[in-house]
Amino acid sequence: MTSPQTWSSLSWLYIGVVAFLVGGLIVVSERWHGRFTGDNDLHKPQASHVRPAPRVGGLAVVAGSLAGLLVLGPRNMTLTWLWPVLFIAAMPVFVAGLLEDITKDVGSGKRLLAAFASAAIAWWLLGGVSRVGFPWIDWLLSFWPVSLIFTMVAVGGCTHALNIIDGMNGLAGMIATLMSLSLALVALQVQDVPIFLIATALASATLGFLVWNFPFGRVFLGDGGAYFVGFILAELAVQLVVRNPSVSPFYALAVLFYPVFETLFSIWRRRFKRGVPVDQPDALHLHQLVFRRLVRVTFSRDRRHAVPALCNAMTSPYLWVLALIGLVPATIWWDNIWILCASLVLFSSVYIWLYFRLVTWRRPSWLLLPSLGRDNRHK
Repeated sequence: MTSPQTWSSLSWLYIGVVAFLVGGLIVVSERWHGRFTGDNDLHKPQASHVRPAPRVGGLAVVAGSLAGLLVLGPRNMTLTWLWPVLFIAAMPVFVAGLLEDITKDVGSGKRLLAAFASAAIAWWLLGGVSRVGFPWIDWLLSFWPVSLIFTMVAVGGCTHALNIIDGMNGLAGMIATLMSLSLALVALQVQDVPIFLIATALASATLGFLVWNFPFGRVFLGDGGAYFVGFILAELAVQLVVRNPSVSPFYALAVLFYPVFETLFSIWRRRFKRGVPVDQPDALHLHQLVFRRLVRVTFSRDRRHAVPALCNAMTSPYLWVLALIGLVPATIWWDNIWILCASLVLFSSVYIWLYFRLVTWRRPSWLLLPSLGRDNRHK
């Protein structure tokens, strides 16, 4: 079996370069496909970009990770069958997302069903959630219909959740990279080489795409990319727990918690606070509030730095740091249920505190960008 040490930095570079080249090809050929693949609706509630850009950046991530695993697979027998199964299972939700990127006519309900279908295929071929840390639930999960339904909801929901946070240049891509690295580090500690290789391949491919996405948004991850990455991350988390009894099931939740919590919070906010359908788009996600109330105010007053795309991109680092609040302890204490639960509580508390400070216009002055920190100290 191939050890992680034999996988040189050139392998990561190779994957990143493939993703970078495919992303570049999408950008330079925009004049021919942009009217189909471009995100041209600049007035929809969740839009924060000022110029159309191709929404098919997910093709770069798929191409990069696929190219790397094609080279690496023959060296590791377990990897040889594991990654093709994951890619096959990911196809329904990836294709549904890609069709939405091109036709703009595949509703969120159909995409969620495609996510459930992908999760069901992965359950059939690889197995699904079999333990969550509570004996009576684990007993129920020993019955295959319960395990199937639970896996479909958990994996399909996490897959859909990553698409929810894909709203700013570099946000979903970097969050996915951080999650992939966390999975890779834990897999390395339990010597699960196939999970390590797939997670690092996904991270490298996503970084290759990010060169074009951050900071100037020349290409977007799109629904296809967000669903593909979200599905692979969710399945890697499930399989890491299934294959390694020493890894706490709460780690699988902790590593994916930011998009999951964002989704659950959005459902609560829309259904119970605003009384609107839970699938109705709005401009009240945390990243949109950070954009309007911490970042855009700086650029609107300091005309010397009035670069709209850069204004968009400066939102993402706030959320990267927020995600690390939960990811760092989860990566270190992946086998400690109490610390994992504490990391979930800490992330939730910081998220809710920041959200309600921003939504009520009581933004913390120390979070404002430096050029306007003094001017807005008492606002």
